[in-house]
Amino acid sequence: MRTSLLAAALTLLVLPAFGPAARAAEPPVTWTPDLVHSRAEFTVSHMVVSKVWGHIPILQLVFVAPKGSVVPERLEATLNVAHEDTDNHDRDADLRSAAYFDTGKYPTLTFKSTKIVPTGKDEFTVTGDLTIKDVTKSVSFPVHIVGRIPDEGGGTRVGYNAELKIDRRDFHLNDARLTPVGVLLVGYDVAIQLTVEAVSPDASLRSK
Repeated sequence: MRTSLLAAALTLLVLPAFGPAARAAEPPVTWTPDLVHSRAEFTVSHMVVSKVWGHIPILQLVFVAPKGSVVPERLEATLNVAHEDTDNHDRDADLRSAAYFDTGKYPTLTFKSTKIVPTGKDEFTVTGDLTIKDVTKSVSFPVHIVGRIPDEGGGTRVGYNAELKIDRRDFHLNDARLTPVGVLLVGYDVAIQLTVEAVSPDASLRSK
């Protein structure tokens, strides 16, 4: 009888190591970003009547997710503002000048997440610190999971879309030049669109 009680006690001690609590303690998984197929674009009003489109290369992307999830728990990104491209050399030189990004001093912009919250099926909200030039501000934006497919390396490839809006003056992009007829040359509100592909080594995510 004493032996049976001892065995039962040992069983109770050992079982949690293989139960839900142990699974929850599994380390998060660092995914591999596909920077060739990831993109950061922006649009801004030009003289009220149209828009200018631009692209900023993504230098680095850190994507860490809990095991078994396609919703990240940590995101970090570094963008190469010194190589932004609007398909016009004169305009690009202007954007790289001190009136805008001042890329001689601040060649990159960065983002580091502080909170990520699922909001529905294939949707979550990211909050984090966006640093442009010498200013860091908290921003929040929704992210949509576009889809997931088997990756040729054996894992799962997942695609994401997101958009956030900022007032460029909040980040010391203060150019307020007017046209000869008194119209603001470049709008203050900037929309940033993000497309990201990343690969998880976990093949089971394909069917979730």
